[in-house]
Amino acid sequence: MTPEITSRRRRIVPGGIVDLKRRLGRQGGLAGVGVGAGLAAFGALVLFATDNAFLGAIGYLIVSFGVPLLSLVGVPAVTGSARWGLAIIGSAALWWTIGQLSAARVRKRVIAGWREWATEFVVFAGGVWVGVVFGLLFAARSLGAI
Repeated sequence: MTPEITSRRRRIVPGGIVDLKRRLGRQGGLAGVGVGAGLAAFGALVLFATDNAFLGAIGYLIVSFGVPLLSLVGVPAVTGSARWGLAIIGSAALWWTIGQLSAARVRKRVIAGWREWATEFVVFAGGVWVGVVFGLLFAARSLGAI
């Protein structure tokens, strides 16, 4: 005698593990873009609020952490709306990709949540931020500022 196999539709518990993994997959990229936009907005606020050269440099560094393609398109030396637009759109795509990659890595785990996503995201973002610092140091060195 073989038992009949009935196909059941899997019910997803709101706030459960499966639901959280699905939300991570859908919202991981948007969360990454939000991190970049938040850093850029905070850096712009610092730039707007101060006349001090040191705090201005810190503010620009924070803006560069949020929009890492700024120095790649040459914004410290040359400015223009096309360069800013290219840097912002390219950086948003970069942050979205890093957010989705972090979500994909976290979803493979048994238990996944936003805390685990943030841990993965910081690893990738840390690499981007180290690159930004080295890029700005190289630009300052080649311009003779340091």
